[in-house]
Amino acid sequence: MKMFELIRDHIKDIKKIVFVTGAGISQESGIPTFRGKDGLWRNYNAMKLTTIDAFYDNPKLVWEWL
Repeated sequence: MKMFELIRDHIKDIKKIVFVTGAGISQESGIPTFRGKDGLWRNYNAMKLTTIDAFYDNPKLVWEWL
């Protein structure tokens, strides 16, 4: 069986498909990137934000950032 036929047979009844892509797609879609000019890592200190104390102080921010 050829590769594409095998894939077709496995996904023909699937209702939803998710594609994982790189930052270039995110940026083009208007989703903030991590390392870009206005990236999320420029606005927050990752070493401080990814602690349990940061989560307790502002769980919404930490959850959205992660």
